[in-house]
Amino acid sequence: MKSFFLLIFLVFGLNFHGTGQVANKKEDKKNLKTIAEKETKLKNIKGVFNRFGQDLPFMPIRQGRVGIRSVEIKSQKITSWEISMIRSFFEESLSKSLFDYVEIPEFEKRLVSSIYSTDTTFRLVNRDPSIEYRYNFDSVQAVVQKYRIDQYVSLRIDYDDFFGYIIGVTFYDANTIASQWSKTYISNERGLGSPSPFTRTDIGMVFLNNTEVRTNVGGPTGTDTLVIPGVNFISGDLEYSWQQSSSMKNNFMIGFHGGVRYVYGVVPNITKSQTIISPRTGLDVYLGFLPKGIGFNSKNWVSVKLSADVNVRLNQGVFINSSTNIYAYPTDNFGIFLKLEYNPQGTYLGNDTRIILNTLNLGLGINVNL
Repeated sequence: MKSFFLLIFLVFGLNFHGTGQVANKKEDKKNLKTIAEKETKLKNIKGVFNRFGQDLPFMPIRQGRVGIRSVEIKSQKITSWEISMIRSFFEESLSKSLFDYVEIPEFEKRLVSSIYSTDTTFRLVNRDPSIEYRYNFDSVQAVVQKYRIDQYVSLRIDYDDFFGYIIGVTFYDANTIASQWSKTYISNERGLGSPSPFTRTDIGMVFLNNTEVRTNVGGPTGTDTLVIPGVNFISGDLEYSWQQSSSMKNNFMIGFHGGVRYVYGVVPNITKSQTIISPRTGLDVYLGFLPKGIGFNSKNWVSVKLSADVNVRLNQGVFINSSTNIYAYPTDNFGIFLKLEYNPQGTYLGNDTRIILNTLNLGLGINVNL
């Protein structure tokens, strides 16, 4: 009998021990999964603010004293831990820049509870005093003067299962509350695909040096052809281009352009000026170098354009040439460029004049985003 009870005790003991081991393994897997998810989220948040840190030096605003006015949470999926990490990385990015980060307690969200009671009622009221400082203009100005801040920032934080964190950052002028700079960062940029196409305009000139001019002149035996080498012309170009990136970043783009060329020059010896207008169109390939940022649709400091052009002679036919432009962009909306144009058989036709272009010609100009 004693052996029977001992056997039962061993069986139940082993079953309980086995069940405990299974439960511990499940708990361990759950903890590992939680840790892995937090590591992924932390990596995504850090990636967003690495891009934000890259943008900070190029903001077209005065980099003075700045504080955080509000942090708006748009998704219930975002935990307090994530909010804390986002704010910490944001403050770290500001502290590493030329901005002077100022912590403003009046803008911090906090709950103040008040109890109102009478003989028959009891009421508990929670309120956030920071709302007054964040959204009332006079209260905001009182804080601005107290801490001598030049800008304040609003953060909008959302989360999507596909795109990940969606964080909007807006800088405001502290005195006028006008928006100075705004950008939205998305942690999973691969979901965005390629950036939208955009257009730019080239305004430039090309020096058509050492051209050969053949002009018809009247002679004793009728019309003769006079050949004059080494004539210099100048052209003014206006081109409107369409560009489409082939990836998330603008390091390789394709496009096309259309425009007009105005050629002017004076033929020596016969003191005859020539003016020619030639429409032109072509295909482009762009290569981007030295990106200004590391995020989606980041612009480049330098790009190279390879073009094939069709030049229309209004009075007869067309000719084809190619060119290479090297652009430098001090700002996203303005650039300068140098141009090398290759004309294997380029010829413009004027009034009783044929202008045979030199094989290589140099030019320069500006590029603007109108």
